[in-house]
Amino acid sequence: MNKTHQSFYKSFYGHKFFRHFRRPTDFKMPRIQFTITNPKQLYSRIDRNSGVHPCLIHVYDHGFIGNLRRQDSERMIFDRAFFDFDVSNPEIKEIKTELIKLRRDVLKFEEKEQEELKEHIKELIINDGIAKPAIDEAKDFAIKFKEDFGKLPMLFFSGCKGAHVYTFFESTKFININRALSFFASETKDAYDYQTLDLSVNKDAKSRLSRVPYSKHQYTGLTVTPFYVEDSYDDILNKSLFPIIESFNKTEYLTDFNLHLQSIDKIVAYNDEIRKEFRQSKINQKKIHHTRVGNIGKINDHRLFFKSILGDPEDEYPDKEYVMYKCPFNDHEDHKPSFRVHKTGYKCYGCNRKGNYFQYYKDYYGWTNEQVKTHLKK
Repeated sequence: MNKTHQSFYKSFYGHKFFRHFRRPTDFKMPRIQFTITNPKQLYSRIDRNSGVHPCLIHVYDHGFIGNLRRQDSERMIFDRAFFDFDVSNPEIKEIKTELIKLRRDVLKFEEKEQEELKEHIKELIINDGIAKPAIDEAKDFAIKFKEDFGKLPMLFFSGCKGAHVYTFFESTKFININRALSFFASETKDAYDYQTLDLSVNKDAKSRLSRVPYSKHQYTGLTVTPFYVEDSYDDILNKSLFPIIESFNKTEYLTDFNLHLQSIDKIVAYNDEIRKEFRQSKINQKKIHHTRVGNIGKINDHRLFFKSILGDPEDEYPDKEYVMYKCPFNDHEDHKPSFRVHKTGYKCYGCNRKGNYFQYYKDYYGWTNEQVKTHLKK
């Protein structure tokens, strides 16, 4: 099967590419990754790890080895979009937790018990149809995608409880792939009420890894195999149990989806700029509410302080006593949001600025200590 694997990977990833292959382990050790530049190297890693560890590879090519080493995302080659449909199942999650406990120190610890747990997950997937909701939604997505862009995307069973979707287009660099794909996936999920579409995959598309086709899942032994919208659930599982490597021709899946993403990117970028300007005007116009202690104002709760400046937070976590905003400092992009405010101060996980209200005035307006004190005395 060596040559047929390599032939598929050559068509799917290219005869030469620059990506990381990663095989996360359940052991107490750092993640293990390797630089992969051709199908032969990729197959070698799959052959050693398939069915034992996850076999993951960067979705996007870094272009050349220097970019990969520096993790320079600005020069990556975007020629596909990847979507992940995955079912959340508490029973499988509980079994996985038990498996990880057994595998944590020694891979083959209580090997018989591990095999029984794996077989249980496999039976749930095959006999109880656990992955069916994700597969059905992936099929529906594919049909609707074809209506809009002329061709079906490529569908894969994930080997466990989900499905992967790839659509291909002419490579482009002039796009913020995270911003465009995140918007597209979010709008699609809302429009069609897809319960299994994982939005986190598209929010962080540049650094995302996906399971390598024709590798086996480490907890089920089922193979990541392609399927078609007309395949029944039993057909798909049968392909996974007895995989036959199919030929792949990228041109059969090429669409102009990249042009759609470019349009989205321009619109979202414009809207983000308008929001920044609006936030800035609010900062400039609103008065800061604070209680007074002696001659200098003191903020008792920074969450109220920033709410008076920035308005309602993007996310609130009452049980953790903090809120999240998009960072008010305009010298970096922030889409997540990353600006965390708790009772006694703030920290931005994007630009690493942190402090209290006093430091905020200094950093934001470039004021000296005396200027801040003068402001607070008013």
